[in-house]
Amino acid sequence: MFPQHPTSLRLGKFGTLTVHTTVLAHGRVRYTLRGPHIRGTLVVVPETPYDGPVIPRNVRVQFGDGIASGGWYDQRPDEPVVRNTRIHGFTDSIDPRTVSRRGHFLASHAVVLRDNGTTRRIPDGARALTEAVVVAVVKHWHQRPDRKALLLAAAWHTAAGNAAHERRCAERQEAELEAVRADRAVARRRIHQVASLIRRRQPAVLPPTRKTVHLPFFDRSGERMGVLRVQEKEVNALPGRVVYEVEGGRVRGTFTVGPDIYHRTTAIPQGIHISYGRPRTSACWSRECDEEPTVNGVQLSGGWNHGGRSHDITRTSPDYLPASIRLGPTTSTSAPPATERRASAVLRALALHFLARPDVDALRIAAGKHRAASTGAAAREELARLRARERDLAASARRHRSRERQYLELLAPPAEQSLAAVVPLPQRGMELGGAAA
Repeated sequence: MFPQHPTSLRLGKFGTLTVHTTVLAHGRVRYTLRGPHIRGTLVVVPETPYDGPVIPRNVRVQFGDGIASGGWYDQRPDEPVVRNTRIHGFTDSIDPRTVSRRGHFLASHAVVLRDNGTTRRIPDGARALTEAVVVAVVKHWHQRPDRKALLLAAAWHTAAGNAAHERRCAERQEAELEAVRADRAVARRRIHQVASLIRRRQPAVLPPTRKTVHLPFFDRSGERMGVLRVQEKEVNALPGRVVYEVEGGRVRGTFTVGPDIYHRTTAIPQGIHISYGRPRTSACWSRECDEEPTVNGVQLSGGWNHGGRSHDITRTSPDYLPASIRLGPTTSTSAPPATERRASAVLRALALHFLARPDVDALRIAAGKHRAASTGAAAREELARLRARERDLAASARRHRSRERQYLELLAPPAEQSLAAVVPLPQRGMELGGAAA
């Protein structure tokens, strides 16, 4: 071991600090301190966190000796004692180029550790002197002639773990990129489908029949609740929808049935939407209805939308469907349970009756044509969003792959050989004499 030569660091109003420096493994440097009201050891540690620079720029200062991480409540050897207060932990990240006492680097990780394992804040007097010492030590470290070699040694030590992290990040983003590209293809295909739908000839829709249909309806357990007398009032006057007049089984009033009105994932809408009453306009999003029906003597409003599918509708499911009572222009409350139970049975029966129509596909096409402009606009917006996301993901994945290559290059044999002269192994700790102040 080479003998250490002391270096003096000025602390302003706190006097002069004498330090001995020793290079440790992984680019760390030990500073053994002696000065007015202070003694102990600091270790300057180059930071190599995930997603940080490949070659570190910042450092943190560890209070006490050693290179093992240890437990938070374990005292390190030779922790510095400042104004009779033993300082434990480490500083926050410090930029050596701009370090000053205004940096607030003594945060929650720098504390006083009591013998019983509890911690407390560093007293103000000890804190001020500790700040001055840390600033002087970090400035001295930043002026070392071997600083670049120390940073390279630290980067080399964590390169394998950082390379694996960058690879995982790249793989996640590449997988998401594939999914985004698939979604982009779907959005582009939907735009073409909407354009084709606009040009498509409208199939014939059956006119309203004046024949009354007797429709049994059942609760969610399969118990028959009565028979509905159902008559068509309008067909396709509201594009894609049928307006039914319903009476029987303690139900009276108007219901409007058609395809799902909300989802824009297909050019031709699927699913089911039923309004309590007749919508006042042909706008598919309108919830304002006339002729709202009564169930169990309770007038209901709103409706039921079953998005994108209809294969799972039976006479007993879905179990619970919406039944609301209007309180004001924008407010409502749930109907009593018995009314909800009966209304749910009515909605299921009407949905199945509509789906059994021979012209149901023609009605869906009519609804798709009516909302083609909004469906196309939604698809174009989605395509633009996906393209932007694709660009961001591709750039980020390339960045992670580039960083992975840089870390792997640090681990390549030529780099390892060149580092051998400047990276001391733990069992061969090499001491440096008077470094530049």
